Amino acid sequence: MDTVKRAYTLDISRRRAFLGAAQAAAAGVIVGVGLIGGSAAAATSKLDQKVASYQTTPKGKQRCDNCVQWQPPGDCKIVKGPISPAGWCSLYGAK
Repeated sequence: MDTVKRAYTLDISRRRAFLGAAQAAAAGVIVGVGLIGGSAAAATSKLDQKVASYQTTPKGKQRCDNCVQWQPPGDCKIVKGPISPAGWCSLYGAK
Protein backbone atom coordinates (compact mmCIF):
# COMPACT_ATOMS: atom_id res chain seq x y z
CA MET A 1 0.00 0.00 0.00
CA ASP A 2 2.85 2.37 0.84
CA THR A 3 4.40 1.97 -2.62
CA VAL A 4 1.09 2.87 -4.27
CA LYS A 5 0.91 6.13 -2.32
CA ARG A 6 4.53 6.91 -3.17
CA ALA A 7 3.83 6.54 -6.91
CA TYR A 8 1.35 9.43 -6.79
CA THR A 9 3.47 11.92 -4.85
CA LEU A 10 5.49 14.57 -6.62
CA ASP A 11 9.19 14.74 -5.93
CA ILE A 12 9.96 18.42 -6.40
CA SER A 13 13.21 19.71 -4.96
CA ARG A 14 13.73 23.30 -3.94
CA ARG A 15 16.22 23.73 -6.80
CA ARG A 16 13.75 22.40 -9.39
CA ALA A 17 10.98 24.64 -8.06
CA PHE A 18 13.28 27.69 -8.17
CA LEU A 19 14.42 26.88 -11.70
CA GLY A 20 10.81 26.51 -12.83
CA ALA A 21 9.94 29.87 -11.29
CA ALA A 22 12.95 31.51 -12.95
CA GLN A 23 12.02 30.06 -16.33
CA ALA A 24 8.42 31.24 -15.92
CA ALA A 25 9.68 34.74 -15.12
CA ALA A 26 11.96 34.63 -18.15
CA ALA A 27 9.05 33.57 -20.35
CA GLY A 28 7.12 36.56 -19.05
CA VAL A 29 9.98 38.85 -20.04
CA ILE A 30 10.09 37.30 -23.50
CA VAL A 31 6.37 37.90 -23.97
CA GLY A 32 6.77 41.45 -22.64
CA VAL A 33 9.64 42.17 -25.01
CA GLY A 34 7.57 40.83 -27.89
CA LEU A 35 4.65 43.08 -27.00
CA ILE A 36 6.83 46.15 -26.66
CA GLY A 37 8.42 45.44 -30.01
CA GLY A 38 12.08 46.08 -29.24
CA SER A 39 11.84 49.59 -27.79
CA ALA A 40 14.54 51.16 -25.62
CA ALA A 41 12.64 50.05 -22.50
CA ALA A 42 12.95 46.44 -23.60
CA ALA A 43 16.71 46.74 -24.05
CA THR A 44 17.18 47.56 -20.38
CA SER A 45 15.15 44.59 -19.16
CA LYS A 46 17.56 41.82 -20.17
CA LEU A 47 17.92 38.83 -17.88
CA ASP A 48 21.08 37.92 -16.02
CA GLN A 49 22.95 34.97 -17.48
CA LYS A 50 22.45 32.97 -14.27
CA VAL A 51 18.65 33.34 -14.44
CA ALA A 52 18.66 32.16 -18.05
CA SER A 53 20.93 29.19 -17.14
CA TYR A 54 23.44 30.48 -19.72
CA GLN A 55 26.50 28.36 -20.45
CA THR A 56 29.37 28.99 -22.87
CA THR A 57 29.03 25.54 -24.43
CA PRO A 58 26.24 24.31 -26.72
CA LYS A 59 23.58 21.78 -25.77
CA GLY A 60 23.72 19.36 -28.64
CA LYS A 61 22.87 21.25 -31.82
CA GLN A 62 21.31 24.10 -29.84
CA ARG A 63 23.70 27.06 -29.97
CA CYS A 64 23.25 30.78 -29.48
CA ASP A 65 24.24 31.55 -33.07
CA ASN A 66 21.24 29.58 -34.38
CA CYS A 67 18.74 30.98 -31.85
CA VAL A 68 16.05 33.52 -32.76
CA GLN A 69 17.33 35.83 -29.99
CA TRP A 70 20.95 35.92 -31.29
CA GLN A 71 22.45 39.30 -32.29
CA PRO A 72 25.86 39.01 -33.98
CA PRO A 73 28.68 39.27 -33.18
CA GLY A 74 28.13 38.41 -29.49
CA ASP A 75 24.86 39.65 -28.04
CA CYS A 76 21.38 38.41 -27.23
CA LYS A 77 18.04 40.21 -27.33
CA ILE A 78 17.01 38.91 -23.89
CA VAL A 79 20.15 37.86 -21.95
CA LYS A 80 22.73 40.34 -20.58
CA GLY A 81 26.44 40.29 -21.11
CA PRO A 82 28.80 38.98 -23.71
CA ILE A 83 27.30 35.90 -25.34
CA SER A 84 29.37 33.20 -27.01
CA PRO A 85 28.12 32.09 -30.45
CA ALA A 86 28.66 28.51 -29.23
CA GLY A 87 26.79 29.13 -25.95
CA TRP A 88 23.33 27.99 -24.86
CA CYS A 89 20.62 29.01 -22.37
CA SER A 90 17.25 27.71 -21.23
CA LEU A 91 15.50 30.32 -23.39
CA TYR A 92 16.85 28.88 -26.64
CA GLY A 93 14.52 29.10 -29.63
CA ALA A 94 15.44 27.59 -32.99
CA LYS A 95 15.45 29.89 -36.02
